[in-house]
Parts: sequence; structure tokens; C-alpha cells
Amino acid sequence: MKIKDIEARMRAKFPDSPLSRDDAGMTGAAWSLSVPISGIRDAAKEFDAAGFFLESITALDFEDTFELVYHFNCYEPGARAVVRMLCGHDQVAPSICDIFRGAVWLEREVHDFFGIKFSGNGDMRPLLLPEDADYYPLLKTFGKVGAYHKREVIYG
Repeated sequence: MKIKDIEARMRAKFPDSPLSRDDAGMTGAAWSLSVPISGIRDAAKEFDAAGFFLESITALDFEDTFELVYHFNCYEPGARAVVRMLCGHDQVAPSICDIFRGAVWLEREVHDFFGIKFSGNGDMRPLLLPEDADYYPLLKTFGKVGAYHKREVIYG
């Protein structure tokens, strides 16, 4: 089974990184691994060599850091795995677009919404936001938290 093989590879490559198994299936992934920022490219290469594809990249904004979340999967039941990486607000994340071509768009989307830059991705043009956007709407510092409005107030 590919998921067992890649888990063994990740444990060997990142012996000091915490790996959390989800045997109950509560998260939709077999396990989650946290790697240092310097290790994301090595992890991606391992997943590529094992026949996995990159499903998604997203980020979480915390007060002191970002957490980038990479979902890898293959065409085998229960083979979804998550790799997490902390990236400081002032850091540039390494791109994996030369390993997984689809990462170009996913990294652009993360940049659009969080402002995270990726070294090695030569196309950081806005993907979904207007070309002149100078804001990152998924940052916790964006906008104001206000009261909920009724639907008719918003849509008339």
C-alpha cells in the first residue's frame, strides 16, 4: 500500500518531526506530518516518487506565523496525507512547482489570499483577485470584524 510506504519514507527522512495518525478517519487523511520549511521540497519529492499527486495547498494565519498545509493523495483508498510547514510572516516559502506543475496555480492562490511569496515560482500574478489588489483578504488583520447582516440587507 502506497500510504504505508510513504509514511515509512517520511518517518526516515524526518525522524524528529511529529507525525499524527488518524485511524478513526476524522480528518479525511491517514496522517499528518509537520516538516521544517527547509524540508518541504524533500517531502514533495518523496510523494512524487511514490506516485502521489498534489491535491491542494492552503495556509492558516496565526498571530506569530503562517502554517502552510499541503494535501497529497493517490488513487488508492485511504491514501490522503497532509504535510504541514510553518512559515514566518516575513519568510519566503520554497516553491514545489518544479516537482508538481499544478503547484504554480495553488501557490498563486495562497499568495493572492495570504500574501505568502514562493521562491522559485516565476508567476506570482494574481490568480483570483484583481491585478491592482493591494490586500490579502484571508489575513486575520484584513478588514473589521462586524456584526452579521441579514441576507436581505446585503442582497436587497
